[in-house]
Order: sequence, then structure tokens, then C-alpha cells
Amino acid sequence: MNQLLKRVLPGLCAAALLCGPLAGCGNGKTEEEPREKLFDEPVTFTIMTYEHQSQQVNPTGAKYKAIQEATNVTLEFDITPLADYNTKKAAALGAGVLSDITYVTLDDISKFAGANIFLDLTDRLEGSVPNYYNRVKDDLNWKKTKVEDRVLGFSVLNGSTENISYGGYVPVIRYDILEKNNLQMPTTFDEWFVVMKQLKTIYPNSTPFSGRNKGANMLTPMAYAMGCPPGLYFNEETQKYDFGFLNAQYKEILQFFIKCMEEGILDPNWMTVDSNTWDEGVNNSNIFFWYDNGGFAASQTKSLQKNDPQAKMQVMPLMANSQGKKQGQLYNQNWYTSIWALSAGTSQPDKLLEFMNWLYSDEGMYICNYGKEGETFNLTEDGKVTIPTEIVEKYRSATAPEYNWMSDYGLGLLSFSPLVNTSYSMNVQLGLVDTEFNSIIEADYKAGYYHFEAINPPIAEADRKTVANEVSQINALIWSGVRDFVEGTRPITEYDNWVNDMKAAGAEHVLKAYNDALQALK
Repeated sequence: MNQLLKRVLPGLCAAALLCGPLAGCGNGKTEEEPREKLFDEPVTFTIMTYEHQSQQVNPTGAKYKAIQEATNVTLEFDITPLADYNTKKAAALGAGVLSDITYVTLDDISKFAGANIFLDLTDRLEGSVPNYYNRVKDDLNWKKTKVEDRVLGFSVLNGSTENISYGGYVPVIRYDILEKNNLQMPTTFDEWFVVMKQLKTIYPNSTPFSGRNKGANMLTPMAYAMGCPPGLYFNEETQKYDFGFLNAQYKEILQFFIKCMEEGILDPNWMTVDSNTWDEGVNNSNIFFWYDNGGFAASQTKSLQKNDPQAKMQVMPLMANSQGKKQGQLYNQNWYTSIWALSAGTSQPDKLLEFMNWLYSDEGMYICNYGKEGETFNLTEDGKVTIPTEIVEKYRSATAPEYNWMSDYGLGLLSFSPLVNTSYSMNVQLGLVDTEFNSIIEADYKAGYYHFEAINPPIAEADRKTVANEVSQINALIWSGVRDFVEGTRPITEYDNWVNDMKAAGAEHVLKAYNDALQALK
């Protein structure tokens, strides 16, 4: 009997299975009792979602056939490329004409909560969708997804129990370049500045520090590690929201970036960079350091090694800031702001809720992320997933094995999996998982230096529009101010005037609104 069936039918009597009149005891064979589907009669639900450029949704993949076999549910997809999805989604939300299931964000929920177009789950959580509710009920970050104290959708959750995901905003550096030039791995930001300056001297045409995001957005992850970002953030020490620019330490951080620009360490094209120019700079060995999603390091190392087998772009241990502290930020383990909303006008609300509840079961998770047990994956007694060797070998020479495999079979986060398993089984079996990456971050995580990204709480309805406008004005001032200070078109002596401008734009009111909202959830 397969492992999922054991979960579904834990009370079956072995004797009845093996010795009934149709069990085949006489010839030594056994037959599994046919499993019941979630619904006796076929059910169809419509679903509107996006398609990411990395992976197709593939409604005919093995995953969707397995869903149909287990539940009797057929999903009719309305798929739009990611680049165009927001426009289509906005039109649908504005018209109030939704599919049974629609991919939205927490911002969408907040904006359209008053239109009553989403099925209200608030009073149905415990009774109708316990699989979901039991996974989230004690998590403060989930409580932050409530709008007007209502639950209006299902957040995408991480169902993996094997390990945490070490994705986040991390420092990445060229290990081989340091070794080649007898430079020590920096342990503080001051040491980092000296090393980057030396590399600029050795490689005068280089721009040692760059990134894929332009302007203040490039500097923000590093600023957080140095003490605080310029804008609104959750302060782990005070357990409150704060603006970095209100912290005296941010002025010191800004002065550090000004020095980086003056010394040629920071990319002079920092206001126009994008992912293509950044990738090109790294692959041409003109960029030696960046602070961003560490997942890009592996692909960049692979490209670099085509010309230099010793090349190595890899995450480094966190550096201590001027106060001797280390801090970093990992992505939240759940995708709380990514939401599957149900239409308030669905013709089968009870069945739709029953289906969603199934999707958050162990059975639903394994099928959504791996397909059909015994065909596209196998499950051990202790819950470990293995993919059949003949399937794994099909992707050994693929450009992106994990994504290519999930595209073909319709699997994973980017193909309607409300409960995601992030075990990276294909890459594990191909030996492509960067264990060094995980071990470096894990050491800092276990030391208490890394924190998970916080979800912002819902602002009281009376304040929501005002706060949103204030935040927009403040962010514009941050963007222009950081640019002007770093490029030297505005002297740092005007820092206090800059802060006063943002206070005048409503900074204190914004902080009060966010901290009041946070307190209301506790």
C-alpha cells in the first residue's frame, strides 16, 4: 500500500485487505481497496492565475491528473503571463467578476475588502478548512493578513518539515578573487571597505559593488545589515516599526555609501542597473560583491566557470556593523501576501471550501508538489520524497532541472500549490544543491543573527488611505534623497533637513498607525 493511502485510510484492517473474498489470497497477490474520491460526482472549478517566465503552469501535467483522480475535481484555468497579469487581475477585481479561485495579493484583499467580492472565511475556518486553520492560527504573521478582522483568502504556505528555506537578502562575494589576491574574507563592514578598495586598485576598470536593483533599493539590504534600512521596517530589538532615517545610525550608513561612491567601489551606473547589466558585470568579472537573493550565486558561478574553473561566487558569513552587531534578513517561510481568494459568487461554496481544505492536507501537498505516488514520486515511511531514477535522468542536462521538471509535470509553487514543499528533490537527486550555501547561512541563523522578513499588519480602515499616501510621499523623498547624497549633489550637512521633510510628510503618523495595528493583533 502506498504511503499516501496509509494516511487516508489509517483504520483499515489488514486482515480484511488481505483475506477478503476478492483479495486474491489463493494466488499470493493482494489488491488495494479502491480509494474514495473527495467528491462522488465530478466537480469543476475555474481558476485565474499568472504564469511565471521560469515555469509554465501546464494544466495537463501529471499533477492535475492526480488531483482529478483523488478528488474528482477538474480545474479550468485562465492563465496570463506574469507581465500582463496585474492588469487583467485589476480589471477582474474592479468588475467584481472572479473565477472560483483567483490569485491575488494581500494589497488586493485590502483594497477590495469592502466590495464583498471575496468569500468570507472568518467564521468557517475551524469548521470548513481545519487543515489550513491549524497550520496558521498561532502565527502572528498570519493574523496580519486579516483585513477589518476578516479572513478573505488562503495564503500560500510552506509545508516542508525537512528544513527551513535559507533564501533571503545575503552578502555574496567572489571567493576566488580574494584568494588570488591574498585578501582575507572581511568580517566587518570596515574591513569590507578596505578589501573593496584594494580590488578597485588591482582591477581599475571594475565596479566591485553593484546589484540588479537600482538606487536606494540596491543599498537597502546592506543598510539593514549595517544597522537599519532608510525606510519603514520592523525593528527586531524593539519589536516595533521604525523608519531608518529617524535613527542616527542611518546617517553614518549613508556616509559609508558616499565613501563607496567616491572611491569607485559602488557602481557609478547604480541608478540605471537592471538584472541584465548586473549579470553581465558579474560574468565579465567586473563585479565582485552584491547584497541580494543568494540564489543567483549558483547560476553566476556556473557561468563564470565556463571560462575560469576556479571562479566562485558564494554567500559569505554576515559582517559585524559599527556597533559590533550582526543581522540579516531571510524571506518569511510562508508566502502570506500571496493569496488564493475564492469568489463570493461561486455556485458551490461548500464544495470549494472542502477542496481547499484538501489542498492543505498532506495528501494534497504531496500531489501538488510531486504528482502521483508510485508513478512520479515515491514516499518513504518517514515522509521523505524520492523521484524515480528514469525521471531524474531526463533532466540531468537540462538548463534549469528543477523548473523544467516542475513545468513538465505541473508541480510546485508556480503551478497552483497552496501548500508548498520546498525540499528541492530534483536538484538533490542530481547533486546540484549547494550545501556550502546552506551551511554558511545556517551557522549565522543558529547564532541568532538572521531574522525572518516581517509581514506588515493591516492598517485601520479610517487611516488606510492617508497612511498609504504618506508612505508614498516618504518613499519618494527617500529615493531622491539617497540618490542625491550618494552622488554628491546634496551635501550630507542637509541630512537633518531631509529628515524634517519626511516628518512633515507624515512619518510620525505612519509609525503610530503601524505600531497601533501591530499592538491590536497581540
